[in-house]
Amino acid sequence: MKPNLMIHLCRLALAAALLAALTGPVVAQEFDLPEGFAVETERERGADGRASIVIRVHPNESAFSALSILELRPLTGDIDDVDDWLRGRMSADLGDGINLDGLFDNPDSPFDGPAFESLRDGLEALVEELSGLGALPLEFCGPPRSGRGRAGPYRELRCRFTVGPIVNLIALRLQRVEGVWYYTRVQTMNERRLRHLLAIANSFHVR
Repeated sequence: MKPNLMIHLCRLALAAALLAALTGPVVAQEFDLPEGFAVETERERGADGRASIVIRVHPNESAFSALSILELRPLTGDIDDVDDWLRGRMSADLGDGINLDGLFDNPDSPFDGPAFESLRDGLEALVEELSGLGALPLEFCGPPRSGRGRAGPYRELRCRFTVGPIVNLIALRLQRVEGVWYYTRVQTMNERRLRHLLAIANSFHVR
């Protein structure tokens, strides 16, 4: 993260009763959010019928902001094999989070017009390529590796997918904090944004 960015503490205060029911005695999750990023929370219901809180961090609204996102979810239950879990999630999550509608179809988009058709074609080819990979995505990933952020140690799986000059970067992270497993997913198409989002992920902590 550039040192001249003004860092301010973004407190993501979630409902204590809901989180206690879902994940144990966790009151809130926090990130150090740099200038130029926004955060939102959403309650979603999984296939097992359980509700959970999803925290999403993304760049402030712009033509390309939809292409870069950090998502964090508290998980229920235990995880025996962290690396195997991450590999399984990569196969399940591949291609999610790439939303081209606002980038090209918005009437205010600067990329609307025939001059940008090649860019659109390249991005659409990438999305199609990702959705067709099936069980192959791990061929584009490095081995899971350990790291440490403000909340403690984590395991992370990073993958890089390319179609011509277009690149899609994904990082999946799993860490256990105060007895709760947290799953972080970062996706972007820009190396600099990847560094920004991973720095935000490293600042994650609970109180």
